[in-house]
Order: sequence, then C-alpha cells, then structure tokens
Amino acid sequence: MNIVIIEDEDLAAESLEKLLLKSSRNVVVIKRLESVSEALEWFKDNSCDLIFSDIHLGDGESFEIFETLDIKIPIVFTTAFDKYAIQSFQFFAIDYLLKPYDEDKLNSAIEKYFSINVSAPVEFNKIESFLQQLKSNEKNTNIQERFLVSRGEQLISINSNEIAYFMAQDKYLFLFTNTGDSFLYEDTISNIEFKLSSKDFFKINRKFIVSHHAIKQIFKYSQNRLKLELQPVPNFSELILVSSKSTKDFKNWLNN
Repeated sequence: MNIVIIEDEDLAAESLEKLLLKSSRNVVVIKRLESVSEALEWFKDNSCDLIFSDIHLGDGESFEIFETLDIKIPIVFTTAFDKYAIQSFQFFAIDYLLKPYDEDKLNSAIEKYFSINVSAPVEFNKIESFLQQLKSNEKNTNIQERFLVSRGEQLISINSNEIAYFMAQDKYLFLFTNTGDSFLYEDTISNIEFKLSSKDFFKINRKFIVSHHAIKQIFKYSQNRLKLELQPVPNFSELILVSSKSTKDFKNWLNN
C-alpha cells in the first residue's frame, strides 16, 4: 500500500511514518508533502493508495487541496483539533485521528482502508449527504453572526445579514456586503463555510459562498450547471456558476 503524508511538522511526520512502518500491512511511504501548494502540484500528475493529511499547514488548510483537485483517494485526517471532524467527511475521509498519534487507532485506520470497498464511492456520497443533513438540522452554536474587517485604520463589525457573498481569490478571501462594499477577510472559504448559517448561505463552487438575498436571477448554463446573477453586481467580469456536483443540493436549498 503506497501512502502519502501531508504534514509540515518534521517531528509529527517522522512519528507518523515510524508508526506506519510498524504496521503488519505492507506499507510504503512514497512521499511527504509539506504545504498546500506542494500537494496541489504533486497530485496533478501523481497518485497513491491512501493519504494521511494534517489539516493546518503553513500556507492554508489541506481541505483546499482536496476541494481544488476533487481527489478521490481515501484520506485519514490527522490533527490536534476535533472541531473539523464533520467538515473532513465532505471529502473522501475514512478516519479522523487526533494528535499525538495512538498506535492502535492508527492501525485501526489502516485496517478500515482494507475493509472498505474503495471502488464504490456511492457509500461516501451517502456519508456526505448524511453529514450535510446533520449540519443543517442541528442547532449549531458555532454559527458566526458578526465579521470584523478593517479599512485603513478603521475596524468595522459586519452582521451576517449584511453580507451578500464571499469570494476566494488565490490565497485571499473577500467579503462583499449588500451595499456593494468589499473587504479582505482573514479566513479560508473551506473554513468559513462551516461558520455560516446553512439556511442563509450556500457554497456554489470552490470560489463563492452566496446568501439567499444576493441572488437576483438564475439561468440554465449547461445540462448540469446554473449561472447566477448577483446583487449588488460584482466588480469583476467572470461568470458565477453553480458547480455540477452542487446543482442538486443548491436547488434543494432554494426550495427550503
């Protein structure tokens, strides 16, 4: 079994590799990647059987890797925080391990890989749908209602009902208000999705999260995609499309 480790801390990576090599399975660590950018480049032309990935990396969160490339390789997420558990299973996650590593739990994760029929992603789609439903139905006490931004020396606190949409551009995230103002906001689009009310906001693709009241018109763009016209009108010219894999959930969201 060929394994890739995504980890930016040397000691953590070395500890994980030592435990993996002690496994009764024939495990080979073929690559260690240390950043989001390095992983994005490597996985364009390479693959493996299983990924062990930390969530917090020096240049962002590993969720960005799997979201950008839509990787369908099973993943075991490793982190010092338990708050990302639900978020991690929107990807091809088979387990979620907390640091420091426990040898028994690590071996259990490896055995889980062998016990799962990885050629049947429909099962993972069911898990994702269930977690999305759980996320929508639960009373989430972690919903963020105010967002602190700055303009020069001035600090501004913006209420969530004043936000029209978020846009990710390269490594930056921009917040657009109902009045047409835009601000740089210090977070990632993968992370902030789970701080917003799923009733009021929807992530239409890997770059945009939009609110209900910002959608002016919706058009059929292709067989599986939709085009949105937002208000206020964005100060950029690119098309705003609902990704094909999100179209069905987006329509359900509009119906609710």
